Amino acid sequence: MLYELYYAYGVGICYRYAYSREDAVEILNDSFMKVFENIEYYDPDRPFKPWFRKIIIHKAIDYYRSNLRKVTAGPLEEDGGQVYQTGQVDQLEMEDLKKLLDHLPELQRMVFNLYEVEGYAHDEIAGMLGISSGTSRSYLTRAKERLRAKYKALYKGNYEQII
Repeated sequence: MLYELYYAYGVGICYRYAYSREDAVEILNDSFMKVFENIEYYDPDRPFKPWFRKIIIHKAIDYYRSNLRKVTAGPLEEDGGQVYQTGQVDQLEMEDLKKLLDHLPELQRMVFNLYEVEGYAHDEIAGMLGISSGTSRSYLTRAKERLRAKYKALYKGNYEQII
């Protein structure tokens, strides 16, 4: 019953971290297994969704790590120490954002999701992914640059009107 009740919620989160629906379902199933194995640690006085969301995110990171050999994040170029302002992602339809995110290398997409969508700080992301916080910032910057370029390419005529 728990699986049926939270399947759609969970797969929506997993889909942001996976390139395919099959990968998202695998992450979700692993997450549910973790929930069922550790249900005695759940505090029923607290909401279930945040606890479940945290498990899903950690399972997505585990999935990324287990498939690291297949991942190419792209080189990090020196940015001359330039500091970039980061803010919340512009309001896009989720489906459009997913299409744009699918064009990012996996590590950039992971950092983007963890920072912009989930609200983790760069230090937290660095700890989760085993990278430095500076590398996390660089991946976020690269991800945003790629997203902007792809967005402009997809919506050439309407881009100026949207911003």
